[in-house]
Amino acid sequence: MRSTGQLFRWGLTCLLLAPVAGFGWFAAGGAVGFLWLALALVLLGGGLNAAAIVRGVRRVGSGALMTSLDGMTPADRAGEFLDEPLVPRQRVILVDGTVVGEGGVGPGSSPGPESRGLRRRVGLAAAAALLGLVAFGAYALAIEQPLAIAQGQLTLDEVYAVWNTASRVGFTISMTIWVALSLAVVLGVAVLALLPAIAADRILTPRRMLAAACIAGSAIVVAAWFPYLGIGISLPDDLPFMASGVQSPASLAFGLTGVALSAIAILITVPDWRRSAR
Repeated sequence: MRSTGQLFRWGLTCLLLAPVAGFGWFAAGGAVGFLWLALALVLLGGGLNAAAIVRGVRRVGSGALMTSLDGMTPADRAGEFLDEPLVPRQRVILVDGTVVGEGGVGPGSSPGPESRGLRRRVGLAAAAALLGLVAFGAYALAIEQPLAIAQGQLTLDEVYAVWNTASRVGFTISMTIWVALSLAVVLGVAVLALLPAIAADRILTPRRMLAAACIAGSAIVVAAWFPYLGIGISLPDDLPFMASGVQSPASLAFGLTGVALSAIAILITVPDWRRSAR
């Protein structure tokens, strides 16, 4: 059963990664390789899901599925060779996929202080990394991107001097809003990491804490497209020479970082990385 579930999870992972690769095409300025990757992920995900369905149907037909659930073979279930009543095997499957035997009183049935400490360390480290991501994004948008559009013909002060006042103020306002919202997201990640409740350790495991931080980082990058498009539309028209919305290397790296964070969030939450039971 776990092998069938793993096939389905990996198929779903590929299908979820396909639109992320499509966004990578947009973030990389039209790199065709991302579109081919998205197509390959769709085909691979469909194939894995089809294999999971076929495997699941076969296991149901052979009775292996029920045997994996209650420990009874088809012969036992039919009442053959029963010298004494069978006691059904009791298992508790937790929300994080952990299987606990005999009414949930086994190892891992309740998170310990070490789990809470790991969640805090992961969350606070992720919040610090997100803070660096915001700083890098602000640098890419406010400094590198205007210089790239100016094509090296003007200094940064000259670029801002020839920029139309209304357009420049609009860009400044959108940048300020983006920075403020991004800092609020970073603060939210830090608060989640510091939650003392025991329930948070069960729901928000260290792996989910990391996934939440990756999703937050991806959202920060996506939100930066508003000031990014604003500068690309308004600034070229105000320069004293022909210019277009050129993408700076810093902006490219910033956009692809958001794509990578989305992919990481999917890879650490959707597929099952544990070994199949033999």
